[in-house]
Amino acid sequence: MSRQSTGMLGLITALVALGVLSMALYVPSLPAIRDEFGVTTDAVQRTLTVFLGGFAVAQLIIGPLSDSLGRRPVLLGGLVAYAAASLLCALAPDITWLTVARFLQGFAACVGPVVGRAVVRDLFEGEAASRAFSLVGTALAIVPALAPILGGVIQANLGWEAAFLTLGAIGIALGGVSLLRLRETLGEPLIGAMAPRRLAGIYANLFRNGPFMGHAMAGGFTFGGFFAYFSDAPFLFIDVLGIAPDIFGLLMIFTVTGYASGSFLSGRLVRRLTPRRLILIGTGLSVTASLLLLILSDQLSLGRVIGPMTLYTFGFGLALPASLAGALAPFPRAAGSASALLGFIQMAAGGVASLAVQPLYDGTASSLGLVVLGMSGAAFLGHAILTRPSKGTPAKGTPAGASP
Repeated sequence: MSRQSTGMLGLITALVALGVLSMALYVPSLPAIRDEFGVTTDAVQRTLTVFLGGFAVAQLIIGPLSDSLGRRPVLLGGLVAYAAASLLCALAPDITWLTVARFLQGFAACVGPVVGRAVVRDLFEGEAASRAFSLVGTALAIVPALAPILGGVIQANLGWEAAFLTLGAIGIALGGVSLLRLRETLGEPLIGAMAPRRLAGIYANLFRNGPFMGHAMAGGFTFGGFFAYFSDAPFLFIDVLGIAPDIFGLLMIFTVTGYASGSFLSGRLVRRLTPRRLILIGTGLSVTASLLLLILSDQLSLGRVIGPMTLYTFGFGLALPASLAGALAPFPRAAGSASALLGFIQMAAGGVASLAVQPLYDGTASSLGLVVLGMSGAAFLGHAILTRPSKGTPAKGTPAGASP
Protein backbone atom coordinates (compact mmCIF):
# COMPACT_ATOMS: atom_id res chain seq x y z
CA MET A 1 0.00 0.00 0.00
CA SER A 2 1.69 3.19 -1.18
CA ARG A 3 1.85 6.38 0.85
CA GLN A 4 -0.33 8.11 -1.73
CA SER A 5 -2.93 5.34 -1.57
CA THR A 6 -2.88 5.38 2.23
CA GLY A 7 -3.43 9.13 2.20
CA MET A 8 -6.51 8.73 0.02
CA LEU A 9 -8.22 6.47 2.56
CA GLY A 10 -9.22 9.45 4.70
CA LEU A 11 -11.03 11.10 1.80
CA ILE A 12 -12.54 7.78 0.72
CA THR A 13 -13.82 7.20 4.26
CA ALA A 14 -15.48 10.63 4.28
CA LEU A 15 -17.10 9.92 0.90
CA VAL A 16 -18.36 6.50 1.94
CA ALA A 17 -19.68 8.03 5.16
CA LEU A 18 -21.84 10.57 3.33
CA GLY A 19 -24.86 8.26 3.14
CA VAL A 20 -24.71 7.29 6.82
CA LEU A 21 -24.13 10.91 7.83
CA SER A 22 -27.18 12.00 5.83
CA MET A 23 -29.31 9.56 7.79
CA ALA A 24 -27.77 9.89 11.24
CA LEU A 25 -27.47 13.65 11.64
CA TYR A 26 -31.19 14.38 11.56
CA VAL A 27 -32.43 11.27 13.42
CA PRO A 28 -32.68 13.15 16.77
CA SER A 29 -34.93 15.67 14.98
CA LEU A 30 -37.53 13.14 13.78
CA PRO A 31 -39.98 13.66 16.67
CA ALA A 32 -39.62 17.44 16.35
CA ILE A 33 -40.29 17.32 12.60
CA ARG A 34 -43.37 15.19 13.24
CA ASP A 35 -44.68 17.64 15.82
CA GLU A 36 -43.98 20.77 13.73
CA PHE A 37 -45.73 19.43 10.63
CA GLY A 38 -48.51 17.77 12.64
CA VAL A 39 -48.11 14.36 10.98
CA THR A 40 -47.97 10.76 12.16
CA THR A 41 -44.87 8.87 13.20
CA ASP A 42 -45.19 6.76 10.04
CA ALA A 43 -45.15 9.88 7.86
CA VAL A 44 -41.93 11.25 9.33
CA GLN A 45 -40.26 7.82 9.28
CA ARG A 46 -40.95 7.70 5.56
CA THR A 47 -38.47 10.55 5.08
CA LEU A 48 -35.85 7.97 6.05
CA THR A 49 -37.32 5.30 3.81
CA VAL A 50 -37.54 7.48 0.69
CA PHE A 51 -33.96 8.60 1.24
CA LEU A 52 -32.97 4.96 1.02
CA GLY A 53 -35.13 4.55 -2.07
CA GLY A 54 -33.40 7.40 -3.89
CA PHE A 55 -30.03 6.18 -2.67
CA ALA A 56 -30.68 2.63 -3.87
CA VAL A 57 -32.06 3.50 -7.32
CA ALA A 58 -29.37 6.07 -8.10
CA GLN A 59 -26.58 3.59 -7.47
CA LEU A 60 -27.67 1.53 -10.46
CA ILE A 61 -26.97 4.63 -12.59
CA ILE A 62 -24.02 6.21 -10.77
CA GLY A 63 -21.96 3.00 -10.63
CA PRO A 64 -21.81 2.26 -14.36
CA LEU A 65 -21.57 5.99 -15.10
CA SER A 66 -18.33 6.07 -13.08
CA ASP A 67 -17.10 3.02 -15.03
CA SER A 68 -17.76 4.90 -18.27
CA LEU A 69 -16.87 8.55 -17.53
CA GLY A 70 -14.43 8.09 -14.67
CA ARG A 71 -14.67 8.37 -10.89
CA ARG A 72 -13.72 12.04 -10.55
CA PRO A 73 -16.26 13.86 -12.79
CA VAL A 74 -19.16 11.72 -11.55
CA LEU A 75 -18.19 12.36 -7.93
CA LEU A 76 -17.87 16.14 -8.32
CA GLY A 77 -21.19 16.49 -10.14
CA GLY A 78 -22.96 14.34 -7.56
CA LEU A 79 -21.64 16.38 -4.62
CA VAL A 80 -22.94 19.63 -6.16
CA ALA A 81 -26.38 18.03 -6.57
CA TYR A 82 -26.23 16.75 -2.97
CA ALA A 83 -25.60 20.24 -1.58
CA ALA A 84 -28.55 21.63 -3.57
CA ALA A 85 -30.89 18.85 -2.36
CA SER A 86 -29.83 19.45 1.26
CA LEU A 87 -30.84 23.11 0.89
CA LEU A 88 -34.25 22.02 -0.43
CA CYS A 89 -34.69 19.87 2.69
CA ALA A 90 -33.91 22.82 4.96
CA LEU A 91 -36.47 24.98 3.15
CA ALA A 92 -39.28 22.40 3.35
CA PRO A 93 -42.61 24.01 4.40
CA ASP A 94 -44.42 20.68 4.87
CA ILE A 95 -43.84 16.93 5.08
CA THR A 96 -44.54 16.36 1.36
CA TRP A 97 -41.84 18.82 0.31
CA LEU A 98 -39.41 17.27 2.81
CA THR A 99 -40.18 13.74 1.62
CA VAL A 100 -39.52 14.65 -2.02
CA ALA A 101 -36.36 16.58 -1.12
CA ARG A 102 -35.10 13.63 0.91
CA PHE A 103 -35.54 11.37 -2.10
CA LEU A 104 -33.44 13.79 -4.18
CA GLN A 105 -30.86 14.03 -1.41
CA GLY A 106 -30.60 10.25 -1.24
CA PHE A 107 -30.29 10.06 -5.03
CA ALA A 108 -27.29 12.42 -4.95
CA ALA A 109 -25.74 11.12 -1.70
CA CYS A 110 -25.05 7.70 -3.21
CA VAL A 111 -22.22 9.17 -5.29
CA GLY A 112 -19.91 9.17 -2.25
CA PRO A 113 -20.20 5.50 -1.24
CA VAL A 114 -20.41 4.16 -4.82
CA VAL A 115 -17.37 6.04 -6.09
CA GLY A 116 -15.52 5.57 -2.80
CA ARG A 117 -15.89 1.78 -2.87
CA ALA A 118 -14.93 1.68 -6.55
CA VAL A 119 -11.79 3.71 -5.84
CA VAL A 120 -10.79 1.19 -3.15
CA ARG A 121 -11.27 -1.57 -5.72
CA ASP A 122 -9.18 0.42 -8.23
CA LEU A 123 -6.31 0.86 -5.78
CA PHE A 124 -6.23 -2.41 -3.81
CA GLU A 125 -6.61 -6.13 -4.46
CA GLY A 126 -7.13 -9.31 -2.45
CA GLU A 127 -6.11 -9.17 1.21
CA ALA A 128 -5.05 -5.53 0.85
CA ALA A 129 -8.59 -4.65 -0.29
CA SER A 130 -10.07 -6.44 2.72
CA ARG A 131 -7.72 -4.58 5.07
CA ALA A 132 -8.53 -1.28 3.35
CA PHE A 133 -12.26 -1.85 3.72
CA SER A 134 -11.67 -2.79 7.37
CA LEU A 135 -9.73 0.44 7.98
CA VAL A 136 -12.41 2.48 6.23
CA GLY A 137 -15.10 0.62 8.19
CA THR A 138 -13.40 1.25 11.54
CA ALA A 139 -13.02 4.96 10.84
CA LEU A 140 -16.51 5.06 9.37
CA ALA A 141 -17.92 3.86 12.69
CA ILE A 142 -17.08 7.27 14.16
CA VAL A 143 -19.69 8.91 11.91
CA PRO A 144 -22.86 7.21 13.26
CA ALA A 145 -21.48 7.77 16.76
CA LEU A 146 -20.78 11.49 16.38
CA ALA A 147 -23.54 12.42 13.93
CA PRO A 148 -26.50 11.80 16.32
CA ILE A 149 -24.60 13.65 19.06
CA LEU A 150 -24.06 16.63 16.78
CA GLY A 151 -27.61 16.29 15.47
CA GLY A 152 -28.99 16.30 19.01
CA VAL A 153 -27.07 19.47 19.86
CA ILE A 154 -28.22 21.12 16.62
CA GLN A 155 -31.83 20.15 17.29
CA ALA A 156 -31.72 21.38 20.89
CA ASN A 157 -30.22 24.76 19.94
CA LEU A 158 -31.02 25.56 16.30
CA GLY A 159 -33.83 23.28 15.12
CA TRP A 160 -34.09 20.61 12.46
CA GLU A 161 -33.51 22.95 9.47
CA ALA A 162 -29.95 23.57 10.65
CA ALA A 163 -29.18 19.86 10.38
CA PHE A 164 -29.84 19.92 6.64
CA LEU A 165 -27.87 23.15 6.18
CA THR A 166 -24.96 21.42 7.91
CA LEU A 167 -25.21 18.49 5.51
CA GLY A 168 -25.18 20.87 2.54
CA ALA A 169 -22.02 22.56 3.86
CA ILE A 170 -20.35 19.17 4.30
CA GLY A 171 -21.21 18.27 0.70
CA ILE A 172 -19.59 21.50 -0.53
CA ALA A 173 -16.48 20.86 1.60
CA LEU A 174 -16.11 17.30 0.30
CA GLY A 175 -16.45 18.58 -3.26
CA GLY A 176 -13.65 21.09 -2.69
CA VAL A 177 -11.31 18.52 -1.16
CA SER A 178 -12.07 16.00 -3.94
CA LEU A 179 -11.39 18.63 -6.58
CA LEU A 180 -7.96 19.27 -5.10
CA ARG A 181 -6.91 15.81 -3.88
CA LEU A 182 -8.70 13.02 -5.74
CA ARG A 183 -6.94 11.87 -8.87
CA GLU A 184 -8.68 9.72 -11.46
CA THR A 185 -8.22 6.04 -10.47
CA LEU A 186 -10.11 4.35 -13.31
CA GLY A 187 -7.42 2.83 -15.51
CA GLU A 188 -9.47 2.14 -18.63
CA PRO A 189 -13.08 3.28 -19.15
CA LEU A 190 -15.61 0.52 -19.75
CA ILE A 191 -16.88 1.34 -23.23
CA GLY A 192 -20.66 1.09 -23.54
CA ALA A 193 -21.16 0.74 -19.76
CA MET A 194 -24.30 2.90 -19.98
CA ALA A 195 -25.84 1.06 -22.95
CA PRO A 196 -29.20 -0.15 -21.57
CA ARG A 197 -28.96 -3.70 -22.96
CA ARG A 198 -25.39 -4.20 -21.80
CA LEU A 199 -26.13 -2.64 -18.42
CA ALA A 200 -29.11 -4.93 -17.95
CA GLY A 201 -26.89 -7.87 -18.90
CA ILE A 202 -24.25 -6.93 -16.34
CA TYR A 203 -26.78 -6.59 -13.52
CA ALA A 204 -28.59 -9.79 -14.55
CA ASN A 205 -25.34 -11.74 -14.45
CA LEU A 206 -24.41 -10.24 -11.10
CA PHE A 207 -27.79 -11.29 -9.69
CA ARG A 208 -27.17 -14.81 -10.99
CA ASN A 209 -23.68 -14.94 -9.53
CA GLY A 210 -24.07 -16.98 -6.33
CA PRO A 211 -20.89 -15.86 -4.53
CA PHE A 212 -21.60 -12.20 -5.31
CA MET A 213 -25.15 -12.46 -3.98
CA GLY A 214 -23.99 -14.42 -0.94
CA HIS A 215 -21.55 -11.66 -0.01
CA ALA A 216 -24.07 -8.93 -0.87
CA MET A 217 -26.76 -10.51 1.34
CA ALA A 218 -24.35 -10.82 4.28
CA GLY A 219 -23.50 -7.12 4.28
CA GLY A 220 -26.81 -5.77 2.95
CA PHE A 221 -29.26 -7.64 5.14
CA THR A 222 -27.33 -7.08 8.37
CA PHE A 223 -27.34 -3.38 7.46
CA GLY A 224 -31.11 -3.67 7.01
CA GLY A 225 -31.47 -4.86 10.60
CA PHE A 226 -29.28 -2.04 11.86
CA PHE A 227 -31.32 0.50 9.91
CA ALA A 228 -34.53 -0.84 11.43
CA TYR A 229 -33.02 0.01 14.82
CA PHE A 230 -31.89 3.37 13.51
CA SER A 231 -35.41 4.35 12.43
CA ASP A 232 -37.19 2.91 15.48
CA ALA A 233 -34.86 4.01 18.29
CA PRO A 234 -35.77 7.75 18.33
CA PHE A 235 -39.40 6.95 19.06
CA LEU A 236 -38.65 4.22 21.61
CA PHE A 237 -36.11 6.33 23.49
CA ILE A 238 -37.35 9.92 23.03
CA ASP A 239 -41.13 9.36 22.94
CA VAL A 240 -41.63 6.36 25.25
CA LEU A 241 -38.68 6.61 27.64
CA GLY A 242 -38.51 10.42 27.62
CA ILE A 243 -34.83 10.72 26.67
CA ALA A 244 -33.76 14.21 25.51
CA PRO A 245 -32.62 14.46 21.85
CA ASP A 246 -29.02 15.35 22.74
CA ILE A 247 -28.82 12.47 25.26
CA PHE A 248 -30.29 10.14 22.65
CA GLY A 249 -27.38 11.03 20.38
CA LEU A 250 -24.92 10.04 23.08
CA LEU A 251 -26.58 6.62 23.43
CA MET A 252 -25.63 5.78 19.85
CA ILE A 253 -22.03 5.46 21.04
CA PHE A 254 -22.76 1.97 22.38
CA THR A 255 -23.95 0.41 19.12
CA VAL A 256 -21.34 2.23 17.08
CA THR A 257 -18.59 1.07 19.43
CA GLY A 258 -19.82 -2.47 18.81
CA TYR A 259 -19.57 -1.92 15.06
CA ALA A 260 -16.13 -0.28 15.27
CA SER A 261 -14.79 -3.09 17.46
CA GLY A 262 -16.07 -5.73 15.06
CA SER A 263 -14.67 -3.94 12.02
CA PHE A 264 -11.29 -3.45 13.68
CA LEU A 265 -11.13 -7.11 14.72
CA SER A 266 -12.11 -8.18 11.21
CA GLY A 267 -8.97 -6.54 9.83
CA ARG A 268 -6.86 -8.47 12.34
CA LEU A 269 -8.51 -11.85 11.72
CA VAL A 270 -8.49 -11.73 7.91
CA ARG A 271 -5.12 -13.54 7.82
CA ARG A 272 -6.19 -16.24 10.29
CA LEU A 273 -9.71 -17.04 9.15
CA THR A 274 -11.15 -17.48 5.68
CA PRO A 275 -13.45 -14.64 4.64
CA ARG A 276 -16.38 -17.09 4.54
CA ARG A 277 -15.82 -18.20 8.11
CA LEU A 278 -15.37 -14.62 9.27
CA ILE A 279 -18.65 -13.61 7.66
CA LEU A 280 -20.52 -16.61 9.09
CA ILE A 281 -19.23 -15.84 12.58
CA GLY A 282 -20.24 -12.19 12.25
CA THR A 283 -23.73 -12.85 10.90
CA GLY A 284 -24.17 -15.66 13.42
CA LEU A 285 -23.47 -13.22 16.26
CA SER A 286 -26.04 -10.85 14.79
CA VAL A 287 -28.64 -13.64 14.73
CA THR A 288 -27.85 -14.44 18.38
CA ALA A 289 -28.22 -10.78 19.33
CA SER A 290 -31.55 -10.57 17.49
CA LEU A 291 -32.91 -13.54 19.41
CA LEU A 292 -31.79 -11.91 22.67
CA LEU A 293 -33.49 -8.64 21.72
CA LEU A 294 -36.72 -10.47 20.95
CA ILE A 295 -36.62 -12.40 24.23
CA LEU A 296 -36.06 -9.20 26.23
CA SER A 297 -38.64 -7.13 24.34
CA ASP A 298 -41.50 -7.76 26.79
CA GLN A 299 -40.24 -4.83 28.88
CA LEU A 300 -38.80 -1.65 27.38
CA SER A 301 -35.60 -0.29 28.90
CA LEU A 302 -32.35 1.13 27.58
CA GLY A 303 -30.29 -1.89 28.60
CA ARG A 304 -32.70 -4.43 27.07
CA VAL A 305 -32.44 -2.71 23.68
CA ILE A 306 -28.93 -1.26 23.59
CA GLY A 307 -27.23 -4.40 24.97
CA PRO A 308 -28.44 -6.80 22.25
CA MET A 309 -28.03 -4.18 19.52
CA THR A 310 -24.40 -3.57 20.55
CA LEU A 311 -23.72 -7.29 20.07
CA TYR A 312 -25.63 -7.13 16.77
CA THR A 313 -23.49 -4.29 15.43
CA PHE A 314 -20.31 -6.06 16.60
CA GLY A 315 -21.27 -8.99 14.37
CA PHE A 316 -22.18 -6.57 11.57
CA GLY A 317 -18.76 -4.90 11.80
CA LEU A 318 -17.02 -8.28 11.83
CA ALA A 319 -18.74 -9.44 8.64
CA LEU A 320 -18.97 -6.26 6.55
CA PRO A 321 -15.35 -5.69 5.39
CA ALA A 322 -14.95 -9.28 4.17
CA SER A 323 -18.35 -9.19 2.49
CA LEU A 324 -17.51 -5.98 0.59
CA ALA A 325 -14.10 -7.22 -0.52
CA GLY A 326 -15.47 -10.65 -1.49
CA ALA A 327 -18.30 -9.17 -3.53
CA LEU A 328 -16.13 -6.73 -5.52
CA ALA A 329 -12.93 -8.79 -5.97
CA PRO A 330 -13.96 -10.68 -9.17
CA PHE A 331 -14.97 -7.51 -11.07
CA PRO A 332 -11.96 -5.22 -11.68
CA ARG A 333 -13.36 -3.85 -14.96
CA ALA A 334 -16.90 -3.38 -13.62
CA ALA A 335 -16.16 -2.35 -10.05
CA GLY A 336 -18.51 0.63 -10.33
CA SER A 337 -21.44 -1.49 -11.50
CA ALA A 338 -20.75 -4.19 -8.90
CA SER A 339 -20.40 -1.54 -6.18
CA ALA A 340 -23.67 0.01 -7.34
CA LEU A 341 -25.61 -3.25 -7.14
CA LEU A 342 -24.01 -4.00 -3.79
CA GLY A 343 -25.17 -0.64 -2.47
CA PHE A 344 -28.60 -1.07 -4.04
CA ILE A 345 -29.10 -4.37 -2.18
CA GLN A 346 -27.89 -2.79 1.06
CA MET A 347 -30.18 0.22 0.83
CA ALA A 348 -33.14 -1.80 -0.44
CA ALA A 349 -32.78 -4.06 2.60
CA GLY A 350 -32.69 -0.99 4.83
CA GLY A 351 -35.83 0.39 3.16
CA VAL A 352 -37.69 -2.90 3.51
CA ALA A 353 -36.69 -3.18 7.17
CA SER A 354 -37.82 0.40 7.84
CA LEU A 355 -41.15 -0.18 6.11
CA ALA A 356 -41.66 -3.43 8.02
CA VAL A 357 -40.99 -1.95 11.46
CA GLN A 358 -43.24 1.12 10.97
CA PRO A 359 -46.70 -0.54 10.93
CA LEU A 360 -45.69 -3.02 13.64
CA TYR A 361 -44.56 -0.31 16.07
CA ASP A 362 -46.44 -0.64 19.37
CA GLY A 363 -44.25 1.27 21.83
CA THR A 364 -42.14 -1.81 22.64
CA ALA A 365 -39.09 -3.37 21.01
CA SER A 366 -40.94 -6.52 19.90
CA SER A 367 -41.46 -5.37 16.30
CA LEU A 368 -37.83 -4.28 16.12
CA GLY A 369 -36.73 -7.70 17.39
CA LEU A 370 -38.77 -9.52 14.74
CA VAL A 371 -37.46 -7.40 11.86
CA VAL A 372 -33.84 -7.55 13.04
CA LEU A 373 -34.07 -11.33 13.44
CA GLY A 374 -35.50 -11.73 9.95
CA MET A 375 -32.77 -9.60 8.40
CA SER A 376 -29.83 -11.21 10.21
CA GLY A 377 -31.23 -14.69 9.63
CA ALA A 378 -31.48 -14.02 5.89
CA ALA A 379 -27.90 -12.67 5.90
CA PHE A 380 -26.52 -15.79 7.61
CA LEU A 381 -28.45 -18.31 5.51
CA GLY A 382 -27.90 -16.45 2.23
CA HIS A 383 -24.15 -16.38 2.69
CA ALA A 384 -23.94 -19.95 4.00
CA ILE A 385 -25.90 -21.37 1.04
CA LEU A 386 -24.66 -19.22 -1.85
CA THR A 387 -20.95 -19.35 -1.03
CA ARG A 388 -20.67 -23.08 -0.35
CA PRO A 389 -17.47 -24.47 -1.90
CA SER A 390 -18.22 -26.33 -5.10
CA LYS A 391 -16.75 -29.73 -5.94
CA GLY A 392 -16.37 -28.67 -9.58
CA THR A 393 -14.59 -25.75 -11.14
CA PRO A 394 -15.29 -22.45 -9.33
CA ALA A 395 -17.73 -20.22 -11.18
CA LYS A 396 -16.18 -17.28 -12.91
CA GLY A 397 -17.06 -13.95 -11.35
CA THR A 398 -17.12 -11.68 -14.34
CA PRO A 399 -20.49 -10.55 -15.66
CA ALA A 400 -21.28 -10.50 -19.33
CA GLY A 401 -19.63 -7.60 -21.15
CA ALA A 402 -17.27 -6.77 -18.29
CA SER A 403 -14.14 -8.86 -18.65
CA PRO A 404 -11.40 -8.28 -16.09
